[in-house]
Amino acid sequence: MYASNLAHLLHEALAQPDALQDTLDRFERMRGYNLLPRGRENAGVRLSDLQIASAVLGFAPIAIGFAGHASLILGGLKPVGGPAASLLGADTLQQSIAAILADDKACKSVVAVTLTIDRTNHGYEYYGRIVYRDGERIARVSYVSKMATSITRPGEEIGYDHDRIHAPSARQLTLGPEFFSKLRRDVDIARKLDLPLKTHWTEYENEEEKNKFHQSLGARPSSRFLNLSVDTAVTWVKDPTLVEFGGHHFVMFPRTKGNTQSLSIDLTRARMGHDEARTLLNRFLSLLAWCDDQHAVLGDGWSGNPVPVPIQKNDKGGTVAGQWVFSRSIPTDEEVLQRLAYYREGLNAQEAGLVSYEVLSFFKVFEQRFNSRPGEPNPTKVWIRDNFEAATSDLPSADVDEFNEARGREEVDKYIFGDCRVATAHASAKHPSDADASPEIHRLYAAASIIRALARHYLKTAYSLSDSYMSDDA
Repeated sequence: MYASNLAHLLHEALAQPDALQDTLDRFERMRGYNLLPRGRENAGVRLSDLQIASAVLGFAPIAIGFAGHASLILGGLKPVGGPAASLLGADTLQQSIAAILADDKACKSVVAVTLTIDRTNHGYEYYGRIVYRDGERIARVSYVSKMATSITRPGEEIGYDHDRIHAPSARQLTLGPEFFSKLRRDVDIARKLDLPLKTHWTEYENEEEKNKFHQSLGARPSSRFLNLSVDTAVTWVKDPTLVEFGGHHFVMFPRTKGNTQSLSIDLTRARMGHDEARTLLNRFLSLLAWCDDQHAVLGDGWSGNPVPVPIQKNDKGGTVAGQWVFSRSIPTDEEVLQRLAYYREGLNAQEAGLVSYEVLSFFKVFEQRFNSRPGEPNPTKVWIRDNFEAATSDLPSADVDEFNEARGREEVDKYIFGDCRVATAHASAKHPSDADASPEIHRLYAAASIIRALARHYLKTAYSLSDSYMSDDA
């Protein structure tokens, strides 16, 4: 089975009546993530089951530009309950789909495979689910982020809600048993016939031009690029440019109609991990910000591409109502007004990527405004300790796991008050905080969602503040 053959098969099964070019564009995106063979010289490479599984996963997003990214993330999802609870003991969703294609019994057992992309205020979250027949019973396996370590341990699948939708709405692609049985049959036939490749080489002409372009930007056969968005008003390049800074090379991408400003660095060439690379790019932006006296915020992204990749815009237009109705009165309590202002300040800082201000603003929402007597515990610490579990009960388990990993053995109230609030409010020798250092930023990002949940819980419980457009009453 060649990539060119698979493109036509999957187009017929998943994309019609859209144009075939759309499917070919999806495949090109996945080549950019090294999920499929790249280049004219590899057109005749026969696909493995894992590569075929990646191609299937690339049809989950509606936006073609996200095909490679979504396939990479979905493929790496881990089974709730660990491999023992997964189909044929597979360790990831990609391996599970590959197992379905490789094993006749597994293929016939499939009831449905569902790929879910949730859009939240923080971006996108990815989930998977496989429903299959295990003897006389119907079994379910759910797949979640590898960061959700608390539910990927053995036995966690027993109490897990496999049908839960994690966001207010989600896009889903559900693949039935006929899809897998036909695909498996077509793949088997192609492999048994072992026919030589027949393709239109013009399919690869644009790719070869892109390869030359990527080579001019420092791409090598062993490259693994980290790609990060940038929000800035500093003087920027007008064309993709390879720059040198601190003895390392990275790529600056300009803003275009469809892309945001971004930076890409080859982790292999730089011999760096994610944290060290982010720190280097932050140092670069700090100098640019100083020289131009303008803001420069390093945003989110991903890694793994064999070539530098610009980042598509993800403009948030908010929610538009067909009939907008609002019936709320302004609160009379001055403290409520102040704490609401802090909460909005935290949301604005989050959108701008200013995580230290995000943490501090959300913290000020629930900070107790009276001092404890000598010898008594700090009232803010007491409130955090008493309300932490209730405030974070609805958060994704991956967020709580990441926070707990960052705080280690430090008690929750001491960690939030000292290592998070004090470090951002006034860094000191005891509580240092380097806003350019990636490990510090990562630590604060892990705390931000927790502190935001505490802030929201405080407003709801301490003041019975409603979050309805229609009523002041909670």
